[in-house]
Amino acid sequence: MGTNQPDSLQQYALENLPPPTEVSGVTAANFAEKVTNHYRPVVLRGFAAHWPLVQAAKQALPEAAAYLTARSNNKPQKLVSLPAQTSGRLFYNNAINGMNFSASQQPLNTAIDTMLKSSAAGSPHYCVQCVPVADNFSALLPELNNPLLDPSPKPFIWLGTRVTVPAHFDEASNIAVVAAGKRRFTLFPPEQVANLYIGPLDLTPAGQPISMVNLQQPDLQAHPLYANAYQAGLSVELDAGDAIYIPSPWWHSVTSLSDFNVLVNYWWSNAYVASALPLPMLLHAIQAFNHMPLGERAAWQSMLQHYLFNPADPLAHIPAEARGVQGKLTPQLAQGLHQWLAAQLNR
Repeated sequence: MGTNQPDSLQQYALENLPPPTEVSGVTAANFAEKVTNHYRPVVLRGFAAHWPLVQAAKQALPEAAAYLTARSNNKPQKLVSLPAQTSGRLFYNNAINGMNFSASQQPLNTAIDTMLKSSAAGSPHYCVQCVPVADNFSALLPELNNPLLDPSPKPFIWLGTRVTVPAHFDEASNIAVVAAGKRRFTLFPPEQVANLYIGPLDLTPAGQPISMVNLQQPDLQAHPLYANAYQAGLSVELDAGDAIYIPSPWWHSVTSLSDFNVLVNYWWSNAYVASALPLPMLLHAIQAFNHMPLGERAAWQSMLQHYLFNPADPLAHIPAEARGVQGKLTPQLAQGLHQWLAAQLNR
């Protein structure tokens, strides 16, 4: 790094970024009008202030932990352990052929107890990620009501100490609720992908591609284009009870700022079947197109532009009822397409 790095760090401080818009008075009836139709992150302050878990957390973080352990099914979970020198940042090892953390199976309540005892300086950082509430906190499930969504999206819970998840995207829309502690969310529009220096698509800390940029200490010599991403960024600190809506595939990094943190989130998508998720299709497209001769590749670029990204209606010449999978995708059509794709890929 250059000698001006301290000035650079201040120049790119996340606290200096503008926050997402805060919206109040959101209901299921006006959720689309006020939030999702704008395709921007939105902060919902006090969204879950009435949850008993949030109320316990506002008394004290150990109270939130006790509230959870009393309602835990105590099934084994993967407890991620990050050495102190990582500063809790989930990332790759130095060779970028593995990760900078280890994991072990622990009963959930044991994992929570380990987190509570790890606040001393020099201690490892811990987290348990993406735990289905229905299977692991069944007694808690009725309390985590989300009035903006229908009952089908089931909540997941994330527990940990001071841990940072690098910028990544989700393949579904997301409402993330801070249930205990504080968290900072830093977000970038999807079109900033070229400025975020994305790591390997097939080797990731938790399944989704991540930015190689350390947002807390950006190295502008290694990642000079991050300066452009920063100018488009948003960042906000949320307290227990606050929530944020994150549209897919907005890039977002999440930093836990307290010794014990709890997040509850809900994902939902309009896709009928899992095969419609876009990341597997992107990986297959890379496999299909990257080794073509340039002329053939350019031809397929024209095809994709026409069928996927055409601002005009590329199907105007076909009656609506005859458009098949290019038209309105019913569950029956989606399932048939899924079976056809599976057969093609297994030839």
